[in-house]
Amino acid sequence: MNYFFAAFEQKDIDAMSGDHSLIDPYVFETETSLLSTDVGTAWDVLVNILNGTGFHAGDFFDDALTNGGFLVSATEAKEQAILLSQWKRETLIERLQEIEADSGLYWLDVYKDDEEMLLEEFDKLVEFYARAAEKSLGVVHYPA
Repeated sequence: MNYFFAAFEQKDIDAMSGDHSLIDPYVFETETSLLSTDVGTAWDVLVNILNGTGFHAGDFFDDALTNGGFLVSATEAKEQAILLSQWKRETLIERLQEIEADSGLYWLDVYKDDEEMLLEEFDKLVEFYARAAEKSLGVVHYPA
């Protein structure tokens, strides 16, 4: 399972928030997403290390995108960008190495063996939120 992020104008976030049946078409069928990225299989490890920053943001929905997800306003996206920008790569690696092997985190062994791969996914997340914040965009993020 991977984790995806798509950024939209606030009016589109508002529309999806008011009618969850619009989420799937906005994400999969229209060209309204202005930015997108994913953090591949690193999501579970990153959620753990970052205490949910970037992932547990916005309003949760469970009636779209198969596994549900979150709708993040432009204001909340800016807040997440600030929080993520405060993380240092060295701290991320220190926290990674502190996670117990039997924690059950998805792909933990892979990222402990290849720290640079985790840092690449982290950098994509930070860059995505920074660009969304810079453009005053809201975000839909979801596992699939």
